[in-house]
Amino acid sequence: MRKTLKSSAKDKLVEEKNTEESLSAIFLLSKKVGRVAFSDAVKASSDFSVIPIDTTNDKLDKELISTLNSILSEYLKRLTNTMSRSYGTRVNEVGRRIEELLVNELNKQPLSVKRLSSTGYPDIEISHSGRIIYLEMKTSSVTKDSSFRYFYYSSGKKIKSDARHLLLDITVRRESPDYWKIEKWALSDLSKLKLRLKCEFNASKKGSAR
Repeated sequence: MRKTLKSSAKDKLVEEKNTEESLSAIFLLSKKVGRVAFSDAVKASSDFSVIPIDTTNDKLDKELISTLNSILSEYLKRLTNTMSRSYGTRVNEVGRRIEELLVNELNKQPLSVKRLSSTGYPDIEISHSGRIIYLEMKTSSVTKDSSFRYFYYSSGKKIKSDARHLLLDITVRRESPDYWKIEKWALSDLSKLKLRLKCEFNASKKGSAR
């Protein structure tokens, strides 16, 4: 019995040491990896490629961006001209409302738009001339460059094809405690984006200590 107890204690010490070493390796990983191309992260996690947008040499890319810019410009201009405001106590609430409206607005010829239900990147899948485009919408009240985390990528489970990847950045301004106005927007090609790994642990309410 004494031998068994000693063996168990030794096994526990070995396990704790292995866990500590593993945790140290995890936290060091972000420093070792540094900045990573978004396209590399997508390829490694989904086995699909990120295709850069080329409006100079690719007619369909030019048509896609022109169509998106036209729809977004006209729709957001209409909101401004009619003095429309978005209601919500937080930017996240406002963002969800704006994004729902925009999805309906974008879902017209020559685009076919589908909102992807589960959480995580990307929000929307667009079909255009037989091609797949993934679109992420972000609504923020931040108007200048900031170190605040704005975009994150955790897995490629929703990516099912080689595709172009776009980010729609919408900036809003609070005009009263519960009303916001769209200030500006920008559409960008995520193939040029650089990411930085952030190690993070989390727990559900069910698993939290009490």
